[in-house]
Amino acid sequence: MIEPWNIKEDDARLADSLPTFIIFCEDKVSEPEYFDSFDTDLISVSFIRNCGQHHKNVDFATEYCRKNDLLEIIDGKEKLKIDDGAQVWCVFDRDKEPDDGKDSSFSNSIDIAILKGFKLAWSNDSFELWILLHFEDVDASNVINNHRKTYYDRLTEIFKTIQNPNEDLGTAIRNPYFNYKDHFKNLNNFRNIVRSEIIEKTKDAIKRAKTLEEYHSIPNKPNHEKSPCTMVHHLVEELLRLGGKEI
Repeated sequence: MIEPWNIKEDDARLADSLPTFIIFCEDKVSEPEYFDSFDTDLISVSFIRNCGQHHKNVDFATEYCRKNDLLEIIDGKEKLKIDDGAQVWCVFDRDKEPDDGKDSSFSNSIDIAILKGFKLAWSNDSFELWILLHFEDVDASNVINNHRKTYYDRLTEIFKTIQNPNEDLGTAIRNPYFNYKDHFKNLNNFRNIVRSEIIEKTKDAIKRAKTLEEYHSIPNKPNHEKSPCTMVHHLVEELLRLGGKEI
């Protein structure tokens, strides 16, 4: 079992002078495989997978940074040591269920991460909202868009109708029970189907995500009420800015 404070063994460049991204991902497939597509020779990107939601994610990042001497005490509080060449990101979802009582957990984990100096790429309700934004606008005023089931349903229909599907997608959609949630959460299908379809649409997703963010900023509201909304574009823009990947 890999301890949470250990850097991935296959990433040997964290000691370089390259701009460094340490990304704590909620899941073990979709998020790390997606962000890995922006890695270039100009940056060093290390993923810590399966870190969990909300406080679990932030706690995971905190423990990792403690063990690697990346935190210091300032005015009695833990803060990330200032390093212009390094960024620590927490990536997690809201994943709301009816009456689950986690509104404060989601918003509080964001506040705690900010106080520690961590950057955030959260999604409300799920990371699949960010995927969907590559293909179409999402109406923030429609309550049906507050839950991930809508994203899964729309993505299922979108991938069913993609013209000239590659071999992997063709195989997937021939399954009479095909749906995004069940078929695109594994490594091979996400990498070879989803990732290959969305990268060239990144600028569209960024523009749409900014529209949602702006919608929820006037008037501003607690983060758990900002749905549909995603902050993934902030991390993507940083990876593009420093990594220089052409999209």
